[in-house]
Amino acid sequence: MDKISNNAELRTWRDHIPLDWKYTAGVAGERFLQLLKQGTIQASVCRSCGKTFLPPKIFCKDCFDQLTEWREVQGDAGFIYSFTKVSRKDADSPSPSQNIVLVKFEGIEGGLLGKFKLGREEPRIGMKVKPVFKKKDQRKGELSDIEYFERV
Repeated sequence: MDKISNNAELRTWRDHIPLDWKYTAGVAGERFLQLLKQGTIQASVCRSCGKTFLPPKIFCKDCFDQLTEWREVQGDAGFIYSFTKVSRKDADSPSPSQNIVLVKFEGIEGGLLGKFKLGREEPRIGMKVKPVFKKKDQRKGELSDIEYFERV
C-alpha cells in the first residue's frame, strides 16, 4: 500500500444516512409510565434484599436479582428531599417562576422530580407532599401526568 502524498489523490464520499428511531423508557420505565397514565405510582421490589426502587428497575442494583414484583406507593407518604426555584424572565411565560421538587418516599430508594403547587406556600425540606394527577383524559403516560405535588 502506497502512502498518499498528494491531496488531489484523496477521495471523498458525500451522502447521508437516514436515521429513524423511537426512544423507549425500557421495560420497567414503560410499565411505570403506563401506570402513571392510570393515576397510580408503583415501585419495583427486590425479593432477595427487600429494597424498593422508584423509578422502578428490572434488576436490583445491589444483589442483581431480577425484579418482577411491584408495589403501589402510598401517595401521601412522600416528602421533599430537595428543591430549586426556576425563574423565567420572558414575557411569554404564564408564570415567572416555578418550584421543582425532588420527592422521596419512606422506605424507597430513589424518588420523583416534579413541580410544587404554585401558591403562597414555599416548599421546605422534609415537607410531606402528595402527587396531584392531571385529569384522566389529559394524561399521556409521561412523568408530567403528575401535574404537581402539594402539601399534605
